[in-house]
Amino acid sequence: MIDRKLRQWRGVKPVAAPTGVAITTRLRTSAEDELVLDQVAAHLGRLRRADLAATCQREPADARLSDDERRQVRRDRLNARKKALTPRSSARWANAIIAGNDDQHRLARDAEFRHIAGLRAAIATIDKRLAAPTADTLTAGERKARRKAKAVKGYATRAERFAKQQRVQHLRAVLARTEEDRRNHRVRVVEGGKRLAGIRHHLDDAGLTVDGWRRRWDAARYRISANGSPDEPFGNLTITVTPAGQVSVRLPKPLERLANAPRGRYVLSCPAVFAYRGQEWAHRIGGGNSVSYTITRKPGRGGRYLAAAWAIPSLPYWAGRAGCAAGDDVYAAGELAGADLNDGHLAVRRLDRHGNPVGAAERIDIDATGAASRRDAQVRHAITQLIGYCQRHGLTAIAVEDLDFADARTTGRETMGRGKRGKRFRRTVISGIPTGRFRDRLTGMAHRAQITVFAVNAAYTSQWGAQHWCRPYENVTRHQAAATVIGRRAQGFPARRREGVTPARPEDRAVRATDQTAPGNPAASSTGRRHRPRMRGTKSRPPCRNVRGDPGRATVTPAQLADNDQRQL
Repeated sequence: MIDRKLRQWRGVKPVAAPTGVAITTRLRTSAEDELVLDQVAAHLGRLRRADLAATCQREPADARLSDDERRQVRRDRLNARKKALTPRSSARWANAIIAGNDDQHRLARDAEFRHIAGLRAAIATIDKRLAAPTADTLTAGERKARRKAKAVKGYATRAERFAKQQRVQHLRAVLARTEEDRRNHRVRVVEGGKRLAGIRHHLDDAGLTVDGWRRRWDAARYRISANGSPDEPFGNLTITVTPAGQVSVRLPKPLERLANAPRGRYVLSCPAVFAYRGQEWAHRIGGGNSVSYTITRKPGRGGRYLAAAWAIPSLPYWAGRAGCAAGDDVYAAGELAGADLNDGHLAVRRLDRHGNPVGAAERIDIDATGAASRRDAQVRHAITQLIGYCQRHGLTAIAVEDLDFADARTTGRETMGRGKRGKRFRRTVISGIPTGRFRDRLTGMAHRAQITVFAVNAAYTSQWGAQHWCRPYENVTRHQAAATVIGRRAQGFPARRREGVTPARPEDRAVRATDQTAPGNPAASSTGRRHRPRMRGTKSRPPCRNVRGDPGRATVTPAQLADNDQRQL
């Protein structure tokens, strides 16, 4: 048996508010508008991809140079890139292309670093199990001794061990190639998506034709982006949208012959109407603030899509809190809702300010099958129901698990089961549950509804919930009990239930026990026991016929009982 390492405590902290806003609307463009926009997108796409290829394959600066010399090298490279792009577009288009490619290069470098860390962790895990003998070569006594000593568990059969040897050799080759790219500051980026590019070689499995794949590929690479500036009219001079909805584009220099407005601009024949957060957008462009715009299209749909984005200033969670510094735990005050995200549903439990469950448990279904757009819609619908549940009960806080499957992805298949069962479990836990999309969507939607989201540690919530918070309550599942533990952690209470609290007996749920201590009955017994002394079993004395009435008339004589039975006959 492998000695498992306990999960580390990551604390309780409010989830940071979103740092930006992005809204989208559909443009009902005409055939002439689409012809002009397609030429602009194709021209800028060629420039963007050429600059990105040069950026991903650039040589690193000499390590022997000083810091000032390195900054000068980076400045010269930036000037050279802008000098090459400006004559074929404009200074503003060149700035947008360079900024976008630099962001893409930075993200690719971060992904490359995480990929190397995952490869090293997977290789180390497989090497440990390869060093141990397989189970089919050990006797029953040897297997028992290894389990008792908590030694590393080997593979089940020699055939499986041989397959793992081949896999670790492949992982080492991939690691060596990735580390070589890392040393040379070289990254690999596929504009349009690596997955979609790989589908081109498996069209039959994907159920696509060559023309259908080409339409999806062209739509994925279709992008016209322009960065905003507060010094320009309406926040952006390259792609300008007026408060009335008029959209105009500053054409690149080789395409100025297509302009239908002065100064090389093309005005679209359709207006832009932002139905969602349109007042915020109008207030922003009217107040001299910058707004970035991006024009895209989708395969199989007419028109074009305009996305407006801007940044929101935000403060860290410890700012403005007395006696709170970076890294300190911040607990929720008052009632809240604990939410446990599972495969196919969201378990919700409402807690009072003392950490006790209140009301019936809630279940919100999430169907994560189908296309990515459908899964995203299902997640948004579930979050909308969760926020509506909080608003109905007057809750201003939601507690969720701080889920991160990075460790599971690095170890991969070695610690999450074998065969079909393990594959199904990995598909459910790592790929099936939309943890990242749920966390991002919940953060933005809850912030707009003025609800604070707290992220708590996810260690052993299901186990302690099933042990302490399932049995005392009716119709509470294991996941809803885990939501109780999540909420209690966000409030700063322990996950375990207080000792001495036992479930109520069935006879105590229907009829109130007699001889209990109460403010209005000081002469009652302090024990609160309703059973007769020296009686076995659960049989209790006859209930009082006038519990809610006059205590003086609560005594029932045997003659009265006989008379009552005679009347019933």
